[in-house]
Amino acid sequence: MTLSPTAGLFRKLLRTPWCLALASLLLATPLVAATFHDGTQEFCGQADLGNHYASFGDFNDDGHVDLMASGGLFQNVEGKRYQKIAGGGGWMMWGDVNNDGYLDKAGPEGGLQHGDGRGGFQAAVGPPGPFGGECISGSLGDINNDGLLDVYYGGGSGHNDTLWRQDPEHENKWVLVAQVAGAYARGVVSCDFDEDNDIDFYVSNYWLHPNFLWVSDGRGGSANLTTQYATTGGNGHSIGACWGDLDNDGHFDLFAGNFAHPGQPESRVLRNLGPQQGYVFEDRGNCGVQFQESYASPTLGDYDNDGDLDLFFTTVYPGDAARLYRNDGQTFTDVTAAEGIPRLGGTYQATWGDVDGDGNLDLVTDGKLFLNRGNHNHWLKIRLEGNGSTVNTSAIGARVRIKIGDVTLSRQVEGGGVGQGNQNDLTLHFGLGQRAGKVKYTVTWTNGQKQQGSTPVDRLIRVKMQ
Repeated sequence: MTLSPTAGLFRKLLRTPWCLALASLLLATPLVAATFHDGTQEFCGQADLGNHYASFGDFNDDGHVDLMASGGLFQNVEGKRYQKIAGGGGWMMWGDVNNDGYLDKAGPEGGLQHGDGRGGFQAAVGPPGPFGGECISGSLGDINNDGLLDVYYGGGSGHNDTLWRQDPEHENKWVLVAQVAGAYARGVVSCDFDEDNDIDFYVSNYWLHPNFLWVSDGRGGSANLTTQYATTGGNGHSIGACWGDLDNDGHFDLFAGNFAHPGQPESRVLRNLGPQQGYVFEDRGNCGVQFQESYASPTLGDYDNDGDLDLFFTTVYPGDAARLYRNDGQTFTDVTAAEGIPRLGGTYQATWGDVDGDGNLDLVTDGKLFLNRGNHNHWLKIRLEGNGSTVNTSAIGARVRIKIGDVTLSRQVEGGGVGQGNQNDLTLHFGLGQRAGKVKYTVTWTNGQKQQGSTPVDRLIRVKMQ
């Protein structure tokens, strides 16, 4: 569902007979540059970032999003360039685990480092394990509404998944909530999809196994209810998934990605039917996502600022290629080449963030930073901050809604794990189409408290919990 009437009108005009010849001429000689261009060298000072996992997070809280890519830590210098300040390490998740106001790094197999806000990180006590296996995915979120971030670790093919609850009074500081032996997790993403003020986890399983939906009870317990909510994802070779309100009805849907050999279950959109239907999901099929065998990491972001969440989806086989799909309301349309994304190599890396602060989402994938030139649509970015007692300071799991006419734009602060081992920027990004005036927003904090406000558009605002 687009908020920009001009885009839809232009597409209708192009279908009229009198306009075909003119359209062919215009398209043969582009009048504007493509949306994306490779800005890796100019912004990062190097031609390649490495194509293993990427996570956006503002570790020094200066309003410019920093980047961890392939183990390298890149500090954003006033939205003008990235400066590499550290290297080494694998995938990780950003979140303020100890609620001191600075982002920490949570990594595989219980690895945890507390940040000091200046780029320094000190080893801290993480979940003690056992883990085993690859441990190539995880996600943060507060399952019992105590203001502390908990974590779900995916163990990889044939190994244990573990869900840990943070408990400062426990001798190990962490309590094992659930363990699944012989699981096949490749990706983990968190969201309060049923709006009961505790975080739930969706786990993408490989080897033609059903995906998991771990639904929290708000008291520290959790149960896999994937069958009850119809979220198995087709029992495919799932590598990664992502949450997002794809139809702008105010409820968080799922895009369940599947690596699929011919004849096997393909990727699909699972639509959240909302409270009237008990938050059960409806399988809407591929919604225009064209078949490729080796799809891997999906990630959602409104790259064209029209109000709809668009999809970027990586692949891993040499004969396939990552695709950028524009959300046209009822279906996805492949706009990869038209928007300037070249043919990329195999990668699990895919994450959105506005690195230069211009209100347009940029993309890190396959070791490259693709800068977004933008358009004339309006936008708003919101940085949330919890109180550190009842809501974690990084506000992971908090949701913001903006209502424009009959459209409700919804975003959540993500806890990592998008696709396989990636994390989008914790700052919420809203494309607003042609809306130029003030907008009203409603924050739903993770404890259920609501907070409202209004703001002019085309800016970054900070909202602290009151």
